[in-house]
Amino acid sequence: MIKQVFLNFIWISLFLLVAVPTGFSSDVLTVNTGEDLSQNNFVGGVSGKVTDEEGEPLIGVNVVVQDSNNGTSTDFDGNYMLENVDDDAVLVFSYVGYQTQEVEVEGRSVIDVNMVSDAQLLDELVVVGYGTVKKSDLTGSVQRLSGEKFENQNLTQVGEMLAGTVAGFSANQSASPAGGSSMEIRGPTSLTAGTSPMIVLDGVIYNGSLRDINPADIATIDILKDASSAAIFGAEAASGVVLITTVKGKAGKPVINFSTKFGIAQPTYARKPYSPEEFIQFRADYFRTINPGQNYDYYTNPENLPENLSVSEWRDLSQSPLPDNTDEYLRRLNFFPIEQEQYKAGQTTDWYDVVIRNGVRQSHDLSLSGGSDRTNYYWSLGYVDNEGLRLGDEYSAIRSRMNVDFDVTDWLNVGVNAQFSDRDEGGVPASYVIYSNSPYGRVYSPNGNLERLAHGHTFNPLINYFRDDRYRKVNSLFTNLFADVKLPLDITYKLSFQPRYETMKELFFRSTDPRLGGDPAQDQSIGRRNEYSRQEWILDNILKWNGEFGAHDFDVTLLYSAEQNKFWSTQQANQNISPNEELGYHGLQFGDGPTIDNNDRIFTGEAFMARINYTLMDKYLLTASIRRDGYSAFGQEQPRATFPAAALAWQISRENFYDEDWFVNRLKLRLSWGSNGNRDIGIYSALARLNSDLWFDGTTPRVGLYNSTLANPGLVWEKTNSFNIGLDIGLMADRFDLSIDVYDATTTNLLMNRRLPILTGFTNITTNLGKLSNKGVELTFNSNNITAADFKWNSSFVFSLNRNKIIALFGDKGEYTLLGEQRNGELPDYSNQWFPGYAIDAVWDYERVGVWQVGEEDEAAKYVMRPGDFKSVDVNQDGKYRPEDDKQFIGFRQPRFRLGLGNDFSILENWTLSVFLRADLGHIGAESGALNPGNESNDRRGRNVGPLPYWTPQNPINDYARLDLHTGGYGGGIQIYRPRSFFRLQDISLSYRVPSDLVEMIKIENLRVFASARNVVTVTKWPNWDPESGSAPMPKSYNFGINLSL
Repeated sequence: MIKQVFLNFIWISLFLLVAVPTGFSSDVLTVNTGEDLSQNNFVGGVSGKVTDEEGEPLIGVNVVVQDSNNGTSTDFDGNYMLENVDDDAVLVFSYVGYQTQEVEVEGRSVIDVNMVSDAQLLDELVVVGYGTVKKSDLTGSVQRLSGEKFENQNLTQVGEMLAGTVAGFSANQSASPAGGSSMEIRGPTSLTAGTSPMIVLDGVIYNGSLRDINPADIATIDILKDASSAAIFGAEAASGVVLITTVKGKAGKPVINFSTKFGIAQPTYARKPYSPEEFIQFRADYFRTINPGQNYDYYTNPENLPENLSVSEWRDLSQSPLPDNTDEYLRRLNFFPIEQEQYKAGQTTDWYDVVIRNGVRQSHDLSLSGGSDRTNYYWSLGYVDNEGLRLGDEYSAIRSRMNVDFDVTDWLNVGVNAQFSDRDEGGVPASYVIYSNSPYGRVYSPNGNLERLAHGHTFNPLINYFRDDRYRKVNSLFTNLFADVKLPLDITYKLSFQPRYETMKELFFRSTDPRLGGDPAQDQSIGRRNEYSRQEWILDNILKWNGEFGAHDFDVTLLYSAEQNKFWSTQQANQNISPNEELGYHGLQFGDGPTIDNNDRIFTGEAFMARINYTLMDKYLLTASIRRDGYSAFGQEQPRATFPAAALAWQISRENFYDEDWFVNRLKLRLSWGSNGNRDIGIYSALARLNSDLWFDGTTPRVGLYNSTLANPGLVWEKTNSFNIGLDIGLMADRFDLSIDVYDATTTNLLMNRRLPILTGFTNITTNLGKLSNKGVELTFNSNNITAADFKWNSSFVFSLNRNKIIALFGDKGEYTLLGEQRNGELPDYSNQWFPGYAIDAVWDYERVGVWQVGEEDEAAKYVMRPGDFKSVDVNQDGKYRPEDDKQFIGFRQPRFRLGLGNDFSILENWTLSVFLRADLGHIGAESGALNPGNESNDRRGRNVGPLPYWTPQNPINDYARLDLHTGGYGGGIQIYRPRSFFRLQDISLSYRVPSDLVEMIKIENLRVFASARNVVTVTKWPNWDPESGSAPMPKSYNFGINLSL
């Protein structure tokens, strides 16, 4: 079905691209083709130059004869030319960020225009949900990003644009070649439900993957952070809203734009395992640790014995040494036969180089846009192909978009925004077990087969890369069909229908072929076919009215919305495919263990919303809204909830009493309060579930059903009420812009899984319990540092901090022990580390103070430890480590402060340089590798812990413990935490725009070349791959690209 939909989409696209530029009429848009736009050497025409307030030429200004299709845009030097212009015509000059100007021709042939900035963009339209508002009239906390700011970066998806660039916005980058990031606005607002922000695409709620949105299609991103701004979306808006607006066509001649980018990605930190020499030392030190009574030189290479020990004496340390000294030495180190062969042959394997690679990345984007006074169109086609940092880690996607709107009459506008994506996610990456393999292992056996156990015990990190065959394709089509109707009395009605279709097909087969590392005697061939389809739609009905009565401005919006989402999936699987495996996943019917699983889901929702924006005398601003949401996942008793909000703003600097001086020329105070909801839970959480199982009636097996979960008809929405106070300040004639926001949010009716007594027959129930608090401060600062003819320098700085706290949990009261104290109150949840009165991300563990050293044997023995084990604080000094008595709050998992600093330079008009630095500070992370390096459990004699140091009597460090570390004395276990703060030069780009007189010679309107890099330098104490990704390598990429316009 999805393929037929895509074919129809392509045919419609081709038809519109042919028909739309003409406005569906015979009046073809006039396009100038003169060679010299600066000279008016034609009959009945007008030419001129358009500049900004500093006299600099503006590129791409739209110049249209009013009430006609005759239009053009300015070239690189700001020049324009129009033919066939009547003497009494009116020219309309429009450009984003500048006031639209209408100029009467009055018989002139040369008209130069100086564009006036729209109050330093204070009156640009900002998207706020179901409409727009002038930036100067904002009452809530909203921040905007421009897509043009990232045009030099080789980005794969939207989340990468938000990493560190927005105050209060957390977006950690991903190590995946598919890109992306985890996103959170103003901290966590739930313990168990989702906390990702709602995504709104071109004014409508978007439930699809961000991978389907091409960053090249994005015009702006508006972040709604406070409750008042987000409350109109009610459901799912408790974590904020990200509003994405894509590029639209503009009146003027058709413009073809093509961009191509190539890059190389490598790890930010080359975390290599031990070298062969270091590995030998590691093995010897390990056995010296577990056999402390053995002679130290028992594990020393006989070729490097100390002067006071002969080879004969070394051999006598064994009761029955092997004849060959090398064989005896390797036996003492417990080398496997493969390791011994490799050692004697002088052959080693660098598993880092086997698995980790430099990934090639490329993206190519083509777009066509234009329009007339009645029609605007934009069409794009993009392709991205990224190699991950691991061999076999691949991702590619084809993405296409079409935005068209058409004025059918003076009172009716119709349009479509359509987006198609075809994602290939079938890569099978090599494993990260490079740290569990010996450098004396090998990739291939002597017969050419993949060595199944690389050194004789641990699996080869390439085994899945070779033996697994995987096909995974995800196709999606998202469409927004809309019609705007102008009604009497300045009322407008908008009908928007948004269907989305998504299908996935995954085919998987695991072979037992020995050539690929398989073993028919131990393995089973496995085949799987998995498919799902998702069909959803949202229908919005919107009524709007704008009115102005003297000093009173009104803007009223009413909404009714309905939605439905269906998800159907089927999985077929089989094993032991015979008589051969050649058919792979095409021959599942030939196995001996077939299974089939289905998973079908459906949910519905609806909403009513009303909002009013009121402005008095352009000084006093009021926004009030109320939304009523219903969702089928909640209990039958209360499936609906109401979300009110209100905001006030005061333009202090517009008051008569305000003495506007040059330093503080603009001052606005904002206050807002609102309630938002969270519905991100399982769609059947309120219902009792039936599970099936087999039972025997004495002769035959039968299928029986049983109730596995308890229903909760009273399950209701999780709600977040938040208060925000903000101050907007313009300094030195708006040369500097400062915004400060302080917020306080409280979440109630937390969606929780409540444990039940076993006598009920159930383990838990989904219910509403608990309460959270979120508070924070945000600061955004923008400055125009230097504005000269040949040099411009702009800076931006963002700062945010968030502090959260669990106010209440399950409501159980009683006595408990925490931090060595007996307390009385609400009981904590020790297993989840949730403690009333403490932060959600607070780390509760033993406070490590070093390592037990030689000479502290007696003291260490009290804790069932010995020198080389980790030493921690014994809070009550009872000689035992008990979690309730001795575990403390030692840090936080999330950054305490986030900062971003950007600098943009324009040099000699043609050169631009951008640099962005980012810092996440004050948090810690668990380093699991520090707990058990070199453990021989399960006879893993090839264990290689990589670059981690370790304690020995000769190396008495305090940061890392001995090999074969013992942690049994720590009740409840212990984790070793390290600082995860980092400073990062995240983005740097340099671009050069080829002068217009050169590109015009080859009939090109604009040509730009650029180079960029991401994650260039990282300063951190984090010992693992990367502080952002944790236990996976983060890509550092270098890119080069070309952009041209025709």
